Amino acid sequence: MTIMTLSPLAMVLMTVAGACAVFALIVAFLPKGNPVGSRMKDLAGGWEIGTDQKTVEKFITFEQKGKLQHKLSQAGWYSVTPAQLIVRCVIYGAGALIVGVGLYLVLQLQGLVYMVLVGLVTLGAAQLPLSRLNGVVKKRKKEVQRALPDLLDMLSSTVQAGLAFNAALAYAVPGVSGPLGDELRAVLSEIRVGRSRADALRAMAERVDQEELKTTVRAIVQSERLGSNLSKVLEDLGSESRQHRLLRGEEIAAKLPVLMVIPMAFFMLPALFTMIFGAVLADYFK
Repeated sequence: MTIMTLSPLAMVLMTVAGACAVFALIVAFLPKGNPVGSRMKDLAGGWEIGTDQKTVEKFITFEQKGKLQHKLSQAGWYSVTPAQLIVRCVIYGAGALIVGVGLYLVLQLQGLVYMVLVGLVTLGAAQLPLSRLNGVVKKRKKEVQRALPDLLDMLSSTVQAGLAFNAALAYAVPGVSGPLGDELRAVLSEIRVGRSRADALRAMAERVDQEELKTTVRAIVQSERLGSNLSKVLEDLGSESRQHRLLRGEEIAAKLPVLMVIPMAFFMLPALFTMIFGAVLADYFK
């Protein structure tokens, strides 16, 4: 049995990657108040995941941290901090690097191309948490957009029936599911603890950052300030929102022929040509 010899560069890369991954995992999962955690925090230069926000500023600027926090709010990940998201990126990247170096050692691969490929895979793995975050933000905005017209119709009907807007909102919330329902429940909770309705609605629109919801909130706040007919405003907003949804459906339907070109070219046309010319070619070469 032959013993595989390791190059010095491979040994250094594997040792550094393994140490970084283990250290990141230990720091990420140590409980607060643990003396070992305090010592690890000192070794990491004050890094305590989820509590020490100043640590993030050592790696990203204040503006970037604000954008990342805003993204987390858009996704509804209110319990996740920018520091925790950065740690996830580091762990994913370190894991991919360890796997790449391990394959390099086990399979005894050579060449600069493989090392470049490992670097690209490592960078791609480090971007996975951010990619998932962007996907959740997009999905959440679509769900809010879909649920908004029904909510506006319900609010318009209940306000026309004589309920105050707060009571109408409380009446409509149980029938609204998904992210919009969660945000509206948060708005009602803020109103109950003494925050003004306008401020609570603006905060919700800022957290979700969906254009139609922001337009709706601005119209409601403006209507309340000017003393106009709120039920009429809600009815117009609901009608406009449904019209936008219909236009989006027509736009998606108009794009379908273009999107179908690639599947037809690669899957349907070869099968069709085989059915048409296959028998002719088989008879010719018989």
